[in-house]
Amino acid sequence: MKINKSYVCEKLGRTLNFLPDRVSFCCSYAEGPGLKYEKGMTLNLKEITKSEMQFIKLLKNGKIPAQCSGCIDYKEKKYNNFFEFLFSKQSSMLINEIIVNHFKQCDCNCVYCSQKIIWGDETQQNYELLPIIKELFKADSIDKNNLKVEFQGGNVSVLSEFEPLMQEFLNNGCKYFTILTNGIKYLSVIEKTNSMSGIIFRLIISLDSGTKETFAKIKQIDAFDEVIKNIKEYGIKTGAIITLKYILIKDINDNSREVENFLNLAKELRCIHSLCFDIDYRDILFDKSKNFKVLVHYGDLIEQARKFCMENRINFVLLPYAEQYIENNKKV
Repeated sequence: MKINKSYVCEKLGRTLNFLPDRVSFCCSYAEGPGLKYEKGMTLNLKEITKSEMQFIKLLKNGKIPAQCSGCIDYKEKKYNNFFEFLFSKQSSMLINEIIVNHFKQCDCNCVYCSQKIIWGDETQQNYELLPIIKELFKADSIDKNNLKVEFQGGNVSVLSEFEPLMQEFLNNGCKYFTILTNGIKYLSVIEKTNSMSGIIFRLIISLDSGTKETFAKIKQIDAFDEVIKNIKEYGIKTGAIITLKYILIKDINDNSREVENFLNLAKELRCIHSLCFDIDYRDILFDKSKNFKVLVHYGDLIEQARKFCMENRINFVLLPYAEQYIENNKKV
């Protein structure tokens, strides 16, 4: 019997992404599969598992759920025969990724911020996450040895639960953390865990510039010097793996000179492990029916950065969606 296309997603059944109005089952904060969640509700793990299984079965049978359309995380799965397809099962449903994304407050006002487009200007933190995390640990629903925790937001420096959440994860033996931040406020909790065995911190700092003037245009706040000071402190006082992020923004920092300023600054700091590049998605977020076009010269800027990183032994990262759009643009 012929087996039609079948798909599998490693996120489903393993990821919980806590958003202001729901719990998503994957890394998407815009359209991915999930269940509504509001303050006062009880987190129903059985309902979550049941809902996830519906998506897993659809993918297995070669059907792409509307919520998964356009995603690059699900992959085609090949089976040797019909019986292997029929009896194959999803691996353990233990959670191995938690994304802290339930707050959208920040201490700067980036021109490219997608949060306002998706969630609106007045989105507040609708519930506390700490009691939910304690409940998940109590229910033995988390793969403690392999759990990866990512703080997105908003900005963690304005999240009152940040340090209590960190402590709860650490108390339960979790060791893998990624923190996205604008770098304006120094996060001393990272320094405190520096002496703890096996803890891996990945710190992604959204700088987007190499000068005070460009930083102020993008962030709409005068805090460039504070951010650079904090980056140096992280390099000296912590074992964090530091990544600087650069989002290409039309008519602000999308030229060779601005990119060069950023690259030279990263080299001068001497503590940067990786440089991560992305593009501004506001056009497609404003109008999803629109054919999203990436400016032709973005490919040249990416190659400029890639070459610099190779020459200076800095890791280069181009985020998958940005890479996809840039490649598609080349074909057009």
